[in-house]
Amino acid sequence: MIKSSWAVLLCKFNDDSTEPFTRDYYEDLFTTSGVGTQNMVDFFRDVSHGNLDLSDTRVFGWYTLNKKISEYGSTGSEKLENRGSLIKWARQAATANGDDLSKYVGVLVCMNVPTDLFGGGDGAVCDNLSTDPRYLGQEMGHFYGLDHSRAEGSTEDYKDRWDVMSTANAYSATHPRYSFIGPGLNAANMAGRGWLDKSRVWETSASTVDTVVSLRPLHRYDLPGFLAIQFGEYFVEFRNNERWDAGIPKPAVLVHRFEGGHSYIVPDSNGNQDFDAGSALKGSIEIPGVVSAARSIEVLEIDSNQQSAKVRLHHHNTRVNYINPEEQPFRNPGVAYGVIVGGVISPISPRSPLLKTLKHMALYESSEAISSVHLQNAVRLEILSAISSLAQDQMQTMQAFRQPAPPQQTQ
Repeated sequence: MIKSSWAVLLCKFNDDSTEPFTRDYYEDLFTTSGVGTQNMVDFFRDVSHGNLDLSDTRVFGWYTLNKKISEYGSTGSEKLENRGSLIKWARQAATANGDDLSKYVGVLVCMNVPTDLFGGGDGAVCDNLSTDPRYLGQEMGHFYGLDHSRAEGSTEDYKDRWDVMSTANAYSATHPRYSFIGPGLNAANMAGRGWLDKSRVWETSASTVDTVVSLRPLHRYDLPGFLAIQFGEYFVEFRNNERWDAGIPKPAVLVHRFEGGHSYIVPDSNGNQDFDAGSALKGSIEIPGVVSAARSIEVLEIDSNQQSAKVRLHHHNTRVNYINPEEQPFRNPGVAYGVIVGGVISPISPRSPLLKTLKHMALYESSEAISSVHLQNAVRLEILSAISSLAQDQMQTMQAFRQPAPPQQTQ
């Protein structure tokens, strides 16, 4: 568990002394005094599978900044320009008060009036309209390197309604103490931060798979069993409509993938993003001369009362269909081939075993076009294995020529 405590700075502009919440509210929301109430310590413990410990977070202030509300700006462009300055002003106020912030990993500035909402490497900022876990999960998440989540087939942000990194368009739930919470963080984003407990993830490197896996809800680290599946490039998770996910429409299995710092929610074969019992994601790929493969992820059962879902996984790919250069040469029979190294052409006979190796090397490079990482790796392993076999056969042939003839037998 990594200590990751924040300094929460309660700040006012000098032309408005409003205090929108009691001191106890901020203490309960951010520190151990509120553990067990679904506060921010609870949130990051759950969505990091226990990797992040925010228990030493401390609330400072109130501080009065030496600035008026108008000095921060009212338009979007003015706010973007002043965002770094606002965190700097808050830090300066803390230093002037004699408070040491050096032992805290991040600074969270809570403004007393409508100001701004953002997060990044310098810290995060919220105001009286956004001081709740629904928004804080995303903005503090940005500090940890999380980016907005998306939907398969689009580069538009905020398109995964089951993920906190799409809070502007996500399924949040009301909370009696903190207004709004959730949803949780998806498995692909957790894996991207190194928070997904690999010991609780089902995965395999086998090229042929046909099995059923039982899943617990992704954030129920307290329950025994698998919390996620990693199946090639896909992360499969079960989300029950309780706790952080109390706002989602129904218990569901979700499939995501991770690319370029963003998670993408992947729909089933009927276009539904939340998989029900009977939902499936099925696909196949056929690359002539390279590979033929089929894969599916199918939800067999969801039992919200038992906190479990059963998912069937199927994957099968045939061996690479290598072309025999002697039967189907690249150009014309009897014509020599060559490779260019350093501007020098080295001819290769059509009957040379090295020509087969070149063909396999070309197939290896062409596998870059296979979008599935799992399938691409399987193809490349087959090709490397074939190259290795060719090299071993050729070495054995050469060794046979070097061996002396056996002595003649006399009677």
